[in-house]
Amino acid sequence: MRQKYHVLYGIVCAGLAVVFAAAVIASASDDGPPSSGQIAFAQEVSDLMLNELLAALFQEFNETTPQNVEHGKQAISLIFNNLNRNMRLVGTFAPLLGGANDRPSDGFERTALAQALTGQPYTAVQKVNDTWLYRRSVPLSNTFHPNCVLCHTNFTADFFSSTNNPGQWVGTLILGVPIKSSAAEEQ
Repeated sequence: MRQKYHVLYGIVCAGLAVVFAAAVIASASDDGPPSSGQIAFAQEVSDLMLNELLAALFQEFNETTPQNVEHGKQAISLIFNNLNRNMRLVGTFAPLLGGANDRPSDGFERTALAQALTGQPYTAVQKVNDTWLYRRSVPLSNTFHPNCVLCHTNFTADFFSSTNNPGQWVGTLILGVPIKSSAAEEQ
């Protein structure tokens, strides 16, 4: 009888070891880079997100007048809330309405801003804090809307001439879309 329990105990231990090993292997496979399909999905989400943000920004720009500039500044600041790291306005030219939060915060954002100031977009797939992200930068120009200068009064012809910036590039809109793992997509 005692031998029967030893055999049963051994089988249970071996079974638990197999289950544990399978869980470790499955977990490790989620740490690998995302597939091209997962990246394409995140890129499509980024496209939708960009369209919605641009629509909101242009609506705000259209409604901002010299009489309600302060309201417009606050509205934009609420859209680009400092706590939301998935969408950010990044630049270095004052006034940065979000303060230090509007400065580049990592290598991607520094490269993205450098590219944006020459009118070039930038994308990357990166792991940030254990989450894979599709990251995208959209260059912003002072020429996108005439009301930009209502809030950014320093963006004058003299300013762009002195900075040798004929495209009037002022910063970048950065989007970060989490890329779901295969296991998360199946749920």
